[in-house]
Amino acid sequence: MAESNFSDRILCSLVWALQAIGAGVFSCGIEVAGSVPLAKVDTTVHKELGKRFDIQGFPTIKFWQKDHALPINYDGERTLQELWKEVVALTVETFDEFISDKPITLVEFYAPWCGHCKKLAPQYEKAARKLKEHNILLGKVDATVEKKLSDQYGVQGFPTMKIFRHGRRFDYDGPRDAMGIVNYMIEQSMDAAKELMSVKEAQKFMAFDDVTIIGFFNHPEGALFEAFIEAAEKTRSDFTVGYTTNKDVMKHFKASPNHIVLFHPEIYWSKYEPRTRVYSKGSASKEDLLNFWKEYSTPLVGQKTRKNAPTRYSKLPLVVVYYNVDFTIQHRQGTQYWRKKVLDIANKFKDQKYHFAVADEQEFEQELNDLGLGDSGLEHNVVVFGVDGKKYPMNPDEFDDGLEENLQAFLAMINKGMIKPYVKSAPVPKDDKGPVKTVVGANFAKIVGDENKDVLVEFYAPWCGHCQKFESKYKQFATKWKSEQPNLVIAKFDATANDPPEKYAVEGFPTIYFAPAGKKDKPIKYSGNRDLNDLEKFVRKHAVKSFQTPKKTEDKDEL
Repeated sequence: MAESNFSDRILCSLVWALQAIGAGVFSCGIEVAGSVPLAKVDTTVHKELGKRFDIQGFPTIKFWQKDHALPINYDGERTLQELWKEVVALTVETFDEFISDKPITLVEFYAPWCGHCKKLAPQYEKAARKLKEHNILLGKVDATVEKKLSDQYGVQGFPTMKIFRHGRRFDYDGPRDAMGIVNYMIEQSMDAAKELMSVKEAQKFMAFDDVTIIGFFNHPEGALFEAFIEAAEKTRSDFTVGYTTNKDVMKHFKASPNHIVLFHPEIYWSKYEPRTRVYSKGSASKEDLLNFWKEYSTPLVGQKTRKNAPTRYSKLPLVVVYYNVDFTIQHRQGTQYWRKKVLDIANKFKDQKYHFAVADEQEFEQELNDLGLGDSGLEHNVVVFGVDGKKYPMNPDEFDDGLEENLQAFLAMINKGMIKPYVKSAPVPKDDKGPVKTVVGANFAKIVGDENKDVLVEFYAPWCGHCQKFESKYKQFATKWKSEQPNLVIAKFDATANDPPEKYAVEGFPTIYFAPAGKKDKPIKYSGNRDLNDLEKFVRKHAVKSFQTPKKTEDKDEL
């Protein structure tokens, strides 16, 4: 390609994007890969073009987009696979156009140094290739370069993923593997609220085992309808939501225009609560509707599942009865037998603000094992999750199979402070004379909570590479001060085999806290480098009993 035809062939082209490369070099003139023209320029001959586009080295690859006079530099590897990327790299100049004219897109905000981003990258690319078949495009933004975009969309960690619908932003809270992203985005591309055109369609739409939300409107427009759709978008993974303007449907459900109704499924009906909840104020914000749905979507005793636990069963205190929960026709009678017993108890404890649920013991097998109930031998198990984060499993050695009487007695004893919370703990080590003390759940209060000692404790996971790398340094630090600082305890805590106290929030490994003597209610989290000098400065700064310089006394002359 020469300077004489460059503008006509390149800058006036409809869409330019490098999507293919053949045998390492482009052939002469222009080739077409699908509908994409490819070109090459010998800048040793056409030097003005080289100067015009600031070509500093070879090969340099640039691509042009429609209506953009300036090209975008390609800085990836010179391979077919790298050039054929489906994830679109976005800048502040191209971002708005990318998100504004599409029904749905997904954008990842990343940092090149982020390990989680590197792990996500190949999965994200695979998802992009698959989702392109469904006309769903994926983009990415280097947040370390495009700081304006990062700030605009409230990016605080990496990777952060956002869904955009015609430019409107929604948080992405789905999986991060390729097929998980694909399935989630296909689901997200569907209407958040389905229009119900007939009574038959509405009846078929009602969920068998969960709440169904239907909005009744004269017309699909107006402030309330917009708020309804926004709320549906926000909760599309949580609720089955539909709307209708059909008069026959309204008549069938005895609903009025501008009413939004929550229908509980028949399997959760009881004499203690209404079967439907109606929002009838006539006007509402998205937040008003979300609060209403959250408040009334959970029946007096529903089923807690792994999917709905974070949203429906986050209110505490929560009483969960685990057994073989199965609402299919074959097993429904047995499932309802126990649920109705729990219903009677739940009704009695409503005024005490307890929330109740049943859960399938197989689905929560690991949770029961973690709470010491994996081999209880009982037909049902009970766990009370307290408001303070403490857990109270009903001891099978103290309570038999009489659910109603035992559960009422158990709750009464918890209210009186007669039941100790469960603490997951590895066995207390018999011989622990090394420089680093091994702390477990059962002796945490005794060692770390010792008011006469300054205690530095590392929360780790045995499988964590960073922890393994830090282990020798930590032991070296403990060995150095073991004899010199008797009031300083250096400890470690396996956070995968033991429950850390609530005040010690562990969100990654390793996490280090310092519990000064006399100040155990306010542990201090270490945020410095995993360096012995930095660690020593941190301990010296906050120490109460250790690293104290003795006061000097002046020698007095004898008279």
